[in-house]
Amino acid sequence: MELGQPLVLVAAAHPSLDAAVRLFCDDLRAEARSSARRGAPAPEPIPAIVRRLESPDPAIALAAIVDGELIGLARIDEQEPGGPELLIAVTPRWRGRGVATELGSATVARAHAAGVPRIVMRSSRRGTDVQAVGNALGFRVFDLGQGRLDLIRTVAPVTRTA
Repeated sequence: MELGQPLVLVAAAHPSLDAAVRLFCDDLRAEARSSARRGAPAPEPIPAIVRRLESPDPAIALAAIVDGELIGLARIDEQEPGGPELLIAVTPRWRGRGVATELGSATVARAHAAGVPRIVMRSSRRGTDVQAVGNALGFRVFDLGQGRLDLIRTVAPVTRTA
């Protein structure tokens, strides 16, 4: 990871983080929209994903904090029909520095520990950044054509022996 500062991962659903999560999501919504090109910085999250990230429903959700600032948010959206789906967003100045991978890895591990056997991550872009995060998290990449990817990770059930 290329942070240079300690990254702290915490449960995002804690009431003490409500204002920070709201501010983080407001900042994401305020970003100018653009289409990402190969070699360009990671694209900003679309508004629908930001809404789902800040949803108050019970979910597995983690926040990444550096020096008291919330810089990333991830959650498993178990309400998604094709899901459960992993959603990740990182503030612009921290993108491309390993935050999404760290945050996604911890969120996926927590979901699997809670008994979620299959997680999907979707992208409307074929960007190498999405594929790199998916590969780092152990997802298989499926190209759906027209620039869309599905990334799927399945964990086999644990069999207990007596």
